[in-house]
Amino acid sequence: MRGNSRRLSVIGVLVVSSWAGVGHADSDVSRLLDLLSSTPDGGWVKANTNMFSDAWATGLDAVPPSSTANPASVIRAWSSFAWDSTRGQMIIFGGGHANYSGNEVYLWDGATGLWSRGSLPSRMEQLTDVTTGQPSAVWLPVDRAAPQSAHTYDNNLYLPVNDRFLTFGGASFNGGGGFVTAPVGDTTTANVTRAGPYLWDPSKADPNLVGGTTGSGYDPSRLGGNMWLDRQGQWTGTEAPRSLMGTTAYRTENGRDVVYLTSDQGSSGFADLYRYTLGDVSDPNSVDSWEKIGIMRNDVVFHGAGTLDTNRNLYVRTALNFPTIGFTSELAVWDLNMADPIHPENNQDIPIDLVLADGSDFQMTEIYGLDYFAGGDKLLLWDGGGEVWYVDVPDRDAAGHITNTRWVVHGLESASVDHPTDSFLTGVLGKWHYIPELDAFMGLEENTSVAGTDGSVWLYRPEGWTNPVPEPQTWIMMLAGLGLMGFVYRSRRSR
Repeated sequence: MRGNSRRLSVIGVLVVSSWAGVGHADSDVSRLLDLLSSTPDGGWVKANTNMFSDAWATGLDAVPPSSTANPASVIRAWSSFAWDSTRGQMIIFGGGHANYSGNEVYLWDGATGLWSRGSLPSRMEQLTDVTTGQPSAVWLPVDRAAPQSAHTYDNNLYLPVNDRFLTFGGASFNGGGGFVTAPVGDTTTANVTRAGPYLWDPSKADPNLVGGTTGSGYDPSRLGGNMWLDRQGQWTGTEAPRSLMGTTAYRTENGRDVVYLTSDQGSSGFADLYRYTLGDVSDPNSVDSWEKIGIMRNDVVFHGAGTLDTNRNLYVRTALNFPTIGFTSELAVWDLNMADPIHPENNQDIPIDLVLADGSDFQMTEIYGLDYFAGGDKLLLWDGGGEVWYVDVPDRDAAGHITNTRWVVHGLESASVDHPTDSFLTGVLGKWHYIPELDAFMGLEENTSVAGTDGSVWLYRPEGWTNPVPEPQTWIMMLAGLGLMGFVYRSRRSR
């Protein structure tokens, strides 16, 4: 019995270590779990303790006054956020096109509820059209060491393996195209090339440092944090075409950061599916890989949001019900069991019609956000108000195929008096995410229609919510049980 007793002692040590580790790891989300614990299923609770505008740059550091100098557009203009699961914080980068030129990063800390700034904006310079000699629509950071601001739709992500924030961008400032760059000091469009995707290092976040290099801010005395990395060309395979309205979803596969991306050429409305696998970004010799793994032929899409149904291995994104051109589905789905980088044409999108329980059509627009609720094995849709829609995903048929293409939707009115009320004129898109550490959803609204509410962060407690972190009493009981088992073993041995 001595071996068993020793094993129990080892288990006890491991449990104690795990308990201590869980306490440390969960310290960033314990406040949020407390908020959720006192919220009913189907209810909302506001989690921010200050306003987004409290974190904006001021004085010489701010973007100079103009029609494109309002940082509110970082949230408002076709934007998305990422959840940094390592630090328990939201990361948001946005603006873009004709809305906002600032490329600073903002953070929201779950432990305190406070908005802060992760960097200062880069000073921008307008390039001259090499053909006409006139000012062009291309504006770039003066040091070329950070991206242009951009609408991000649903493509801001956090990569936990590499500990980096990733953005594919979208309609960038000011011409509305994708990320581009040019040699430092070249102020014409002669040598403009494609740039991105960009990675930002959250460990370097500092509200008083420019995201790029020293001297590149609007206050030239500011130091630079060298926070950004342009990943352009550091890969094998063929990069996805530039898409201004892409959707993404993340998964760790074989110990690597993997991003699934829908993208199409020239915003045609037909977005194919790609898999982007990142290498070790701290190693300059490590490369990423691009693979086209599916095509779109049966749906039409523009704005929207995407997610992974990890239970059934599906990529799901919102689609546009457009009957006048022959497309009537609300979701486009790819079976990732059929992913084929050699013959992607063999994996076509499956059009899904959403219906209410009585069989009538569910009317959905591009404004909705979408994510997969792993805790309840459902898709959850949100349009910015108090009601959330739950989508039942049918299982595969006996042959392992997706054949049921009419998925039932159930609406659930808010169980809380207070709930989001934003109009989301440019769409929820990537401002609605399932947070596994909370087993709950997080929504971000700009909502400047009510004084003192800009940058409201809401938690939504879905039906069937369970606290993912056991109470301390649970661990104590486990330890007590192990101690009792050890005592029994020792007693038996002494007989």
